[in-house]
Amino acid sequence: MYESLSQIQKKKFLEVSGIEYDGGQLKGEFPTPYPYNNKEWKLSPWRFSFVFEEETGNLFCELMHRMTNNRIFGWDYSGNELSKDLISKYFKSDY
Repeated sequence: MYESLSQIQKKKFLEVSGIEYDGGQLKGEFPTPYPYNNKEWKLSPWRFSFVFEEETGNLFCELMHRMTNNRIFGWDYSGNELSKDLISKYFKSDY
């Protein structure tokens, strides 16, 4: 059983959402003014959603914007990318 994101997952979380993981919730969503951690982004914010599975240690994320297709991501506790099939358990790709 895993209680929180690994250090590498926290790094991936920041790289996609632009916000550091605070260790609070294991799932949630919020608007981010910094998609892909781009501090130069000046357009409308994106929506970031995430789910951390305590049983497996897997982190699932979605970055979406009303003007474009969503992006889905997932990493195991060691930071290895998860398959799109596994990620689709929580998030469906627009592609």
